[in-house]
Amino acid sequence: MKKMSFIDHLEELRSRLIKSFLFIIFFSFSGYYFSDNIIDFLINPLKSNDMNLQVIKITSIFMVKIGLSIILGIVLSFPFVLYQFLKFILPAFESKLTNFKIVIITLSCIILFIIGSIFGYNILIPISISFFKGLSVNLDFITLNYTLENYLVYLVWILIASSIIFQIPVILIFLIKIGLLSRDYLRQKRKYIIVGIFILAALLSPPDPVSQILVVIPLYLLFEISIFLSKFIK
Repeated sequence: MKKMSFIDHLEELRSRLIKSFLFIIFFSFSGYYFSDNIIDFLINPLKSNDMNLQVIKITSIFMVKIGLSIILGIVLSFPFVLYQFLKFILPAFESKLTNFKIVIITLSCIILFIIGSIFGYNILIPISISFFKGLSVNLDFITLNYTLENYLVYLVWILIASSIIFQIPVILIFLIKIGLLSRDYLRQKRKYIIVGIFILAALLSPPDPVSQILVVIPLYLLFEISIFLSKFIK
């Protein structure tokens, strides 16, 4: 590998940042074009719960579309931005880094990100909506009319949080690879990590046992998968 000077590193960083920014812009514009379909898809969990959404300001729809477009641009450009990031940073930890390894890491992150999004959309969102709606069942004088902005902010936060959490195997394996963690350490601290998983599940799900268990199970499985895969890390 050719040794690069500090200026060369800065130039490479600049080039990769520009490429990442262009990807985000491209997908953001594409997201705005399909914003109506995206909004319809995101509010689908509410349709089965007989709940209405309102907009308060005349500019609300436009601002919602802009916000969703930017978020979608960041999400869809994630594989390309991640690839640029890995190409820049991983050579510092391994002298013989190949494009194949970078592609494998990127694909792993993408797959886990998609699984996390599906889990959040199909499990966390419906459970949380049913829970919060159930709080007002006996309050006949209250009509459930949420604002579109509030609902979408909540939904996007859940989706992003669940997608990031599903990156646990990649994060742990990366920390093991660079020497900040070890497989034996994770095994020794397993009981503390399980407690942490329950706390995290309590933050992400409604405060009922069934919902929390539905979140704990995949998080714990991801942790055990990380320990298993770490056997093959030098």
